[in-house]
Amino acid sequence: MKAKDHDEQLRQFFQHHPLENPAYLKQYVREHPNNKMAWYLLGREYDAQGKRGKALYCYTQAGEIYEAFENQTIAVSPESEQSLRQWEQQSRRKKLQRRLRWAALSVFMVLGVLLAPELRQSKDGERAALPAGMTREQVQETKVYYVTGAKSKENTAAALQEMLLKERVNRYAILAYGKSTEDGKWISWTKSPPILLSVEGKEDAALQQIQYHDAESCSCQPTEASKPKAIFAAWAEQREQELILRSALASYKQRTGKPPESLKDLSQPYPNNVLPGVTPFMEQLFEQWNPSGGGELPAGESGGGEAGGAASQPAEPNGSSIGTGGLVKPLTEPLRIVVDKSTHRLALVSGQIIVRSYPVGLGADRTPEGTFEISEKVRNPNGKSNGEFGSRGMTLSDTQYAIHGTNKPSSIEKDQSLGCIRMLKEDVEELFDMVPLGTPVTIGKGLLPTEIKRGAPVLQLPAQTEETNPGKVYKWLN
Repeated sequence: MKAKDHDEQLRQFFQHHPLENPAYLKQYVREHPNNKMAWYLLGREYDAQGKRGKALYCYTQAGEIYEAFENQTIAVSPESEQSLRQWEQQSRRKKLQRRLRWAALSVFMVLGVLLAPELRQSKDGERAALPAGMTREQVQETKVYYVTGAKSKENTAAALQEMLLKERVNRYAILAYGKSTEDGKWISWTKSPPILLSVEGKEDAALQQIQYHDAESCSCQPTEASKPKAIFAAWAEQREQELILRSALASYKQRTGKPPESLKDLSQPYPNNVLPGVTPFMEQLFEQWNPSGGGELPAGESGGGEAGGAASQPAEPNGSSIGTGGLVKPLTEPLRIVVDKSTHRLALVSGQIIVRSYPVGLGADRTPEGTFEISEKVRNPNGKSNGEFGSRGMTLSDTQYAIHGTNKPSSIEKDQSLGCIRMLKEDVEELFDMVPLGTPVTIGKGLLPTEIKRGAPVLQLPAQTEETNPGKVYKWLN
């Protein structure tokens, strides 16, 4: 098929079926299984993600559309054909299972309204289970601390003493064990830490209730930890959004010299798209802080700055080890990006905490080392979601180097680029949403462990602004 005819057919398809986001294609083919153009486009998306088996299945459904666009027939071996049939049968079973789960979930939700008043609809639209008598507003007032080093009675006792003497516990406090990563330089965030103890605040400090939840941390019989675990889960969900907002506000003020008057200032159209959008919880926080009215971000609250001890110093990109003893308040430092050329990892970090860690493709000596910043964020560079730069791109300090997606997923964890940092589609889209313009980027060697830490579920901000740049042809050193 000629390129002109190819483009015209695509134009006509999108004119009649306006799919603004390729993610909708999967749902679209479920609702329109006979639309071969949609099957073909979904196959292209799977190909870009390196999911060849699923792509082949979609191309088979596309039939002559695939053959016309690719100028080749679909070659399916008997083994592949059998695998495709099995995959199709599995898809049918999964559809049935989904229907059954939805039916069971509907019954549970009805019963939940009648029998479980502690289930509340959260501010950001998600349903979270909280302990009886605990609200999300109270969770927001909860303080969480990590203790590092050995998980021992001595370390726990010293941390508790610091909590009670230096930190005012008004509502509820949790001490968790911040286990270090395999290289001993960082603390991982994505995996829920062991809960060592909890403190229920009282006006009279002598009446504060202390509950131990870990046998190694006390000479006692530990109590069951379901309550602090539930509170920690809800707290952690809020803290990620707070961290993104704090980082965006700091970035905006550094760029403009003043705080934003409203959150709309953070989500302006390209090139001032500090963030794609904000959640209702972020809006609530902004109203509480009121930085445009001269208010200050609450230092030390809800996991504010780090406190005391050798662990209070933020980890530097040179890979110095985390401290032992003292308290660490997680997710208080603004977000920054660290890229390790020796492990082929990109990490999103806050102080000593690795918030996310992704595998990346690099260019060996062609990838520069040093400190940069995210100077530009663009969605679908060059008008494509599955082109050579993938669906997202972030320029480094106005250079020809960038962090971007790729249509060569097999190059991840290899040195095949001309200097840019390549990421898988889902990874770069999550990173794009989490980091504001101006985020510092450090590239070097020996900085990060090899563990991969992704969000579960993947964090996604609402798309509330235009982030494409059709007027520019990007020529990053891919």
